[in-house]
Amino acid sequence: MTSTLTTEPAVRGRRPLGYVIAVLMLVAIVSSFESTMMYTALPSLMKDFNTDASTASWVLTGFLLVGAASAAISGRLGDIFGRKRVLIILLIASLAGSIISLLSHDILGVIAGRAVQGLAGGLLPLCFGIIREAVAEKSLSIAISLVAGTAMLAGAAGNIVAGNIVDTLGWHYIFVFAAVLAVVTTAGALFLQGTRPDGPRDRIDWLGGILFAPGLGLVLLGINAAQGVGWASPIVIGSIGVGLIVLAGWVFWEVRHPKPMVNVRLFAKRNFGLTMLAGALLGIPLGISGFMGQLIMQYPTQAPVGFGISAGTAGTVSFCIGLFGFALSPLSGRIARHGRARTSLIIGASAGVIAAILTALSAAVWDSFPGFVISQIVLTVSTAFVLSSLPMLVVETAPAANTGEATGMYTVVQTAFSGVGTAVGVSILAAFTLPGAHFSSAGGYIAAFVLVAVLCLVALFIAFALRVNRTVEPGIGFDAVAAEGGPASASAEATAAANEPTATH
Repeated sequence: MTSTLTTEPAVRGRRPLGYVIAVLMLVAIVSSFESTMMYTALPSLMKDFNTDASTASWVLTGFLLVGAASAAISGRLGDIFGRKRVLIILLIASLAGSIISLLSHDILGVIAGRAVQGLAGGLLPLCFGIIREAVAEKSLSIAISLVAGTAMLAGAAGNIVAGNIVDTLGWHYIFVFAAVLAVVTTAGALFLQGTRPDGPRDRIDWLGGILFAPGLGLVLLGINAAQGVGWASPIVIGSIGVGLIVLAGWVFWEVRHPKPMVNVRLFAKRNFGLTMLAGALLGIPLGISGFMGQLIMQYPTQAPVGFGISAGTAGTVSFCIGLFGFALSPLSGRIARHGRARTSLIIGASAGVIAAILTALSAAVWDSFPGFVISQIVLTVSTAFVLSSLPMLVVETAPAANTGEATGMYTVVQTAFSGVGTAVGVSILAAFTLPGAHFSSAGGYIAAFVLVAVLCLVALFIAFALRVNRTVEPGIGFDAVAAEGGPASASAEATAAANEPTATH
């Protein structure tokens, strides 16, 4: 996530603007669809493989962890080896992941395929790099907004498309759809204008880019395993212990590295460190809400908590709520401009507390589906404000020379802690599942959403603790940052947009 050190020659024979944008919109659809497509399929996976939510949730967690690592290094690899080339490699990896999951006969194979598919998490940073090198400056803002908007809608559409596929054909065909989409997109990407970066090729900080993912994964694996074998189990202690050691080693490595992939030294700056902490805390509720909303809607009415609706209907509900969030985004973005991102974060965190309380009451106490829908609408309000304010706060608080790597770092933190949220959420549900039962008690859902409310409340306090930056230039935003800082800076907004619908399930 270091700033670009290579120089790229002028692009000759530019492709038509419409073609470039169309292909990159397809790339955004691949990335965002794959990030949300398995939420509605979780109950079906649990049934078909006779497994619990704790195991099945790794089809989400594995994707997110690998996606975070891919987002960390893909932009830098594109700087060095050419963005078109790296883009095509990631699309092929996405195709391979779909094939692996499609042909698997057990849940571990599906998880492995999803982990490979998670490399698609690095597609959006490359998209914005390609826009910067292939699109004329006068059309830059239009291209960025179109691709970012497509990413948001594709994430929301992932629920309704996947839900109807599950209802009519079965979850296997979600991977067929994803594979066909990847093939079509790869074919289009082959005809994009390529460039060959020249100048010195700096050594890539591979360890800094990928080491945090296995460390975090080991910790989450230990937390999940504790529900089955107990916290005192050597497996649990060993997994969590080794994971923490790996994470500590990653921090030590990045602090000492002259050109770190993730510049952890920036965390020492007060406002930046607090902003990233708020992003991590609010990433966990995104992960919890993403999968738990689908379980609540699809679990049968005989379960302690469940409304018994089909996967297709649940996907439609999520899509409609996602559209509401999409319509709300301009308002939240407008409030976050001109140094008022702190205000937008305060609104988002406050709405998150209200949404968590309403969700727990409507689903686990009142058993009211209309009340649940209202709670998810409030959650969408929270998500829209949070995901517009945090990237802008990063822009406001990071040193100008570090804008690109700072916003890229935010992308990694937000994606990784969404994966943490998924793992923590299923662990809570598993802890409240009675022996021999298949579903968690109502207390499990209440505990999960109490945690969400507490995390949002802590983030709210952090927002109030942020110092107001009154020196932000009017009009500063991601278009300007992309023009100066490169693809990593624009990727934060796009990733936030792509992930927004996942919080409205």
